Amino acid sequence: MSISSYLLILFHLVPWTIGMGAAFYFAFGAIPMAKRFSNEADRLRSLRSNIKFYHITFLLTMSLMVVTGAFRLTDYKIVFGTQYFHKVAYVLVFKLLLFLVIYMLAAYQSFGLGLRVTGTGKQAMEDQVPAELVMDVAKRMRWISILNLLLMTIAGYLGLVLSRMPYF
Repeated sequence: MSISSYLLILFHLVPWTIGMGAAFYFAFGAIPMAKRFSNEADRLRSLRSNIKFYHITFLLTMSLMVVTGAFRLTDYKIVFGTQYFHKVAYVLVFKLLLFLVIYMLAAYQSFGLGLRVTGTGKQAMEDQVPAELVMDVAKRMRWISILNLLLMTIAGYLGLVLSRMPYF
């Protein structure tokens, strides 16, 4: 395998690792940490800042994974030629469908749930949000993060299956 192939793999795995770390931190660090605040204003401020960090990081890394994965597939297309779809399609299609589900869950988490807590614009961060709504939304967002962690692990395994296909 050439150095450029190894670099493409690295550039594909770095966003995956950062995305996994962000999801893990959000599900098992940020939400439990926010629950420890007795003051609702402090809890809301903590959740808002963590939600904003998580959504930008997670969606950006997922987008980078799509682009770097497409670059990586060029090697397969060159080597396999007309046999490309026959050899790669069954794993690749499942991985891409799985990734679509991950991305849709993350979009729902960011825009469907996250904006209920953070709002839009700078002024929205000072708005008062009922504590029951905040904790309900945070609990649903946590479960989506855990589900995304599991799905990303499966997608990582499928990536390993793809990388083990002999073509060099």
